[in-house]
Amino acid sequence: MIFTTAMLRNKYKDYANPLDKIKREIRNKTFSRINRGIYEDAKEVNPYMLAGIILSPSYISFNFALSYYGLIPEKVVAITCASLNQRKRKTFLNDFGRYEYQDIPENAFSEGVTCIFEKDYVARIATKEKAICDSLCKWRVVHNINELKELLFVDKRIDEDEFNECDFKLLLRLAKLYNKTNLDLLISLIRKEYYHE
Repeated sequence: MIFTTAMLRNKYKDYANPLDKIKREIRNKTFSRINRGIYEDAKEVNPYMLAGIILSPSYISFNFALSYYGLIPEKVVAITCASLNQRKRKTFLNDFGRYEYQDIPENAFSEGVTCIFEKDYVARIATKEKAICDSLCKWRVVHNINELKELLFVDKRIDEDEFNECDFKLLLRLAKLYNKTNLDLLISLIRKEYYHE
């Protein structure tokens, strides 16, 4: 369960110094600090379920989501997230892992996001189509469709069979929201080789 400092102060209000009690409980591992003023008492919670609590607004995306959906073969250690209006990359380290956040364009932020539910927790995560678009927004800029295919399927090792299972209508709709060269090329690639509107 998630606790804020205010909740813990109330929980320990009968102590002479509630803040000292909170510090002792953290040292004793009763609570784990996941960010300033936010604590978790469960040890078995999946780390990615905490990503949206650490920094809001955000949702899981980029390499972690690509791995989650089986689009890339690598197991990703850091929990990578898309954020809004942070202006620079942010990284948080806590007992549950490493969390990395970077902004995507505001127009694209709220589209193509779904939820994972586990016990009493809910986490927002990009659909696989959105994770591809978010990633292309941040990867090096390419200049033609052949370079884009090289970036996707060779450099970043996107599984072509999994890519073929994408909802290309959704992918086109999302790609139009970014106003980025890589996403414009993705639109051209999809229309040329995968889907005709």
